[in-house]
Amino acid sequence: MAFCSNCGQQLPEGANACPNCGTFVNPQAAPQQPVQQTPQQPVQQPRYQQVPQQPVDPQAQQGAAPVNATVMPDQDTRQNRGIAWLSYVGPLFLIPMFARKNSPYCQYHVKQGATLCAFNLVYTIVTQILLAIINAIFPGEYEYGIFFTYYDYSTVYKIFNFLFIAGSIFLCVIAIIGIVNAATGKKKELLLIGKIPWIAKLLDKFYNKNNA
Repeated sequence: MAFCSNCGQQLPEGANACPNCGTFVNPQAAPQQPVQQTPQQPVQQPRYQQVPQQPVDPQAQQGAAPVNATVMPDQDTRQNRGIAWLSYVGPLFLIPMFARKNSPYCQYHVKQGATLCAFNLVYTIVTQILLAIINAIFPGEYEYGIFFTYYDYSTVYKIFNFLFIAGSIFLCVIAIIGIVNAATGKKKELLLIGKIPWIAKLLDKFYNKNNA
């Protein structure tokens, strides 16, 4: 027989609670109160500061050289510098002039080379005329030797002839500088020659006519 532990009332067989006071025989068998669940608050994700994207330089993506780096010659220069240097070898400027009519690089050097060639031609003609005049004004004398006879020019003639030869050497130096510039892919205005625009203007008409 079982009795209630609270009031001592005899409990019926198989009873879970006392019929007198309601005390449960087995406290673990008592129904548990439903636990009221607190609704979960939505977890707020931390807000990260959005970093503005910097504009991407397309040249940097392609591995291009920075602005302050040495710029390599463009395709026109690389392809035509092997023939552009002929512009400074006398009348050979006609070769790149007709063979590379559409090349701006060759056009640049042909204009300077043609100007140099024309200037050299005029210089030679003028100096020879001046020397002939000087020789007429200050004639020399024939020197008679045992085996041969030669003409000894006057001192004035020799001085002017030396100066004219020095001018010819100066023009040769300018031509060498032009050859080096053209062969190494440089566009540099030659001393004295770059200030003479007449031949360049004539060649501009030639190129415009052929490229039209």
